[in-house]
Amino acid sequence: MIKKDLWSIADDVRKTYWAEGTLPINIEKIVEFRLDLLIKPKHGLLSSIDMDAYLEMDLTAIVVDYDSYMNEKNANRLRFSFAHELGHFFLHKEVFAAFDLVDPAAWKYFILNVPENEYSNFEWQANEFAGRLLVPHSNLVDAITQASNIIKEKNLIDYLENDPDAVLSSISPMICKPFGVSADVIKRRVEREGLWPPEL
Repeated sequence: MIKKDLWSIADDVRKTYWAEGTLPINIEKIVEFRLDLLIKPKHGLLSSIDMDAYLEMDLTAIVVDYDSYMNEKNANRLRFSFAHELGHFFLHKEVFAAFDLVDPAAWKYFILNVPENEYSNFEWQANEFAGRLLVPHSNLVDAITQASNIIKEKNLIDYLENDPDAVLSSISPMICKPFGVSADVIKRRVEREGLWPPEL
């Protein structure tokens, strides 16, 4: 599946399940109340399989590491993790239907035994879906426009032209806040959607 198809699916899911259009998107509300999936905190998940969340194979619940879930400092990371698992929910139902994985150990075995290129593509799709779901294109364009205006006002155009990556790295922590994601997620979204460097 190509990137634009993933974006279209993510945009449709957001419009359907988050009609409010507010930011940050309340992904837990979508999971629990609009899709009727359970959120199941589980002790030791992160330490046992090195994942902070996974979608149960019967597509009825997202299991999340208990300690991560209870720590407010992890809110942005978990928002992305839940969105990632929704990527699997909407994109990979046929894969989940083909396997009978009922516990974290079976899930880890499955991951370790899927051919690397297939697993990478599977995860890339879920990540791309999650990023687009949480960072709507139009809102991101607005944020980049505001940043561009500040760059112009502060006469930083030369700096942007000389090192656009450094400028993006320095503004991403400010841009990410309304979306409730990390600066790394914003940086990836801006790059993947071809919004950087901006035309000034």
